[in-house]
Amino acid sequence: MKSILKKIFSVILAAAAVISAVPVFASAASVSFDRIVNASTHIIITNEGNYSTVVRNDNGALSIGQIGWHATNALNLLKDIVAENPSQALNILGATLYNEIITSVNWENRIATTAEASVLKILLSTSESKKVQDETAYEYISSYVRHGQSLGITEPESLVFFADYQNQNGYTGAENFFYQVKASYGTINLLTLYNGSSKNTRRTRTYNFCAEINWNNFTGGASGSSDTQAPEISNVVVDNITSEGYRVSCSVSDNTSVIAVFFAVYYKADGVEGVKWYQQTPSSGKASHTVKISEFSNRFGEYCTYIYAFDSAGNYAYAELNAINVKQEQPQEKLSLTITSQVSRGEKGDVIKWSAAASGGSGSYLYAFSLYRDNTLIERRNYVDYSDFTYTADTTGSYTVMVSVVDSANGALASAASTPVNIFEPIVIDSFGPNKTAAIFGEMILWTVSASGGEGALSYSYTVYCDDEIIYSSDYSDDYRFAFKPPKEGVYTATVYVRDERSQTKSVKSDSVTVIRPLSAGNVEFSKDYAVAGMSVICSAEVIGGSGSYTCVFSIFCDGELVLKSNPVKSNSYTFTVPKEGKYTASVTVTDEDTSETSAAGGSMTADAKPMTGDANLDGKITAGDARLALRYSAKLEKPQEGFESASDANNDGKITAADARLILRVAAKLQNF
Repeated sequence: MKSILKKIFSVILAAAAVISAVPVFASAASVSFDRIVNASTHIIITNEGNYSTVVRNDNGALSIGQIGWHATNALNLLKDIVAENPSQALNILGATLYNEIITSVNWENRIATTAEASVLKILLSTSESKKVQDETAYEYISSYVRHGQSLGITEPESLVFFADYQNQNGYTGAENFFYQVKASYGTINLLTLYNGSSKNTRRTRTYNFCAEINWNNFTGGASGSSDTQAPEISNVVVDNITSEGYRVSCSVSDNTSVIAVFFAVYYKADGVEGVKWYQQTPSSGKASHTVKISEFSNRFGEYCTYIYAFDSAGNYAYAELNAINVKQEQPQEKLSLTITSQVSRGEKGDVIKWSAAASGGSGSYLYAFSLYRDNTLIERRNYVDYSDFTYTADTTGSYTVMVSVVDSANGALASAASTPVNIFEPIVIDSFGPNKTAAIFGEMILWTVSASGGEGALSYSYTVYCDDEIIYSSDYSDDYRFAFKPPKEGVYTATVYVRDERSQTKSVKSDSVTVIRPLSAGNVEFSKDYAVAGMSVICSAEVIGGSGSYTCVFSIFCDGELVLKSNPVKSNSYTFTVPKEGKYTASVTVTDEDTSETSAAGGSMTADAKPMTGDANLDGKITAGDARLALRYSAKLEKPQEGFESASDANNDGKITAADARLILRVAAKLQNF
């Protein structure tokens, strides 16, 4: 296909002149800028291709057109071509490639598929494309020539050679080439440029063209045909429609000649992306093509067809045909009818749809419907070609539809009745809720539901949530009450699902129940096992459960006698000063926001009236730890607790020194007594 399209749509440009050993130069003053640009355009097109050239992968990206626009430059050229005639471009390219071109901004790595290359060739062959390519080529090649002039090149032939070099190698490559030649030869002319190049086939062809150039040939724009009149397509006929395909024929004419006719065909369900192109050469002004569905996986259904006619100048016309339906041939059967409904039962307010299906006969049918509720006619629809019937059942009852079908070709009749559709009242949940809004951990919660409607007996399923997390789900049963004992504290809700005998369901969520633990207290203890009168000690208790916040009253006992009692505190701890020596215990009374009350007793602590000499850490024992602490006191690294400095003054000299630390250490080691 690619070689055929190239043959049909390429605009063949004149070849370069035969190589001559002696170049002939024109003076710069006698050659205009436009002629230099036009001559450069001619040789670049000769080297690169033609209007319809497509190189799918040119060093990693697509190249197109008469001067080989590459990558994103190719994309920008296609955007301009599409903008000239968007509907034409969409028909040729298909929606996917068309949308990619108008929305993309970068094609630096875009490689075309074979199918894409085929439709791009057709777009590039259009008169719109030639206009855009000519204008864009002039802009590009003008910039090449101006670049050469800016470097100091004046010889027209050298400017043409330089422009061709820049088209292939880019701005920077051309400039580097110029300076290399100048460094090697000291001067710039056609011969030094050629000798400084690689002298490959393209450089040699360009050199020979420049050496033999006839400037009088380049007075106009880029070369191309002046024919702009498009061919005409007429007398389009579709016939021979069978289960295997169909034939399309047409007449084509042009002011010169029609050289190729293309038939573009695709299966409608595939969209334009599935198009196949078929080329035909017209004979005596006529062309035809037989479409075979075997080339489209033998699928029956609608096929879309377009006809394109091209002349030698690349002008074209196209005709779009109505979709052609290729049907599978079947022997004609006796007319018969079936009718079905979407449901066999429903609830009031449902939309019921019945569908009739006729078979046999000619295949062209008209349907009439009669609707009955509880054997009473309530609605009728006369014969139409629409085979569905819908009705909103706003009343309960048993609905039946009687359908008659007539074969519109031969008048044959058939009829059928639907099975009944029973309509019931919808399920309504009147109420659902728990028997309490708050509960103590371990208490049973009872939910009750009241529901009505539906078909037959109702059944119920319950889902229980604790703090929005599902912790239990029941199977369906006929019990409209549900009892549940919460396994932990939290905020509980339940959802009931009500189901009737036709498996229709409704659901609703209950109000919440807050479950708490009963108030309890325990683990009463002191922060120290040993203390000295005047020392600060903390008494604490563990408080669990209850409603809201709570307060604690602490009672402190010494040798069984109450010596201290706190005011109510919003805390589970109480700090007090040890009043005297003795054996200490404590009790706590806790009250929550619901005035629930509990109490607990405990704790054990021994207190002396004053600390022992040498007991620096006030724990009731003399150890090496006391000596280390006294040494830190003497070095001012720590301070002894206020009022208990004398415990560290082991030698009773009124100050704490290293000597006290040594004495405490000896006593701790039982080497000496105080």
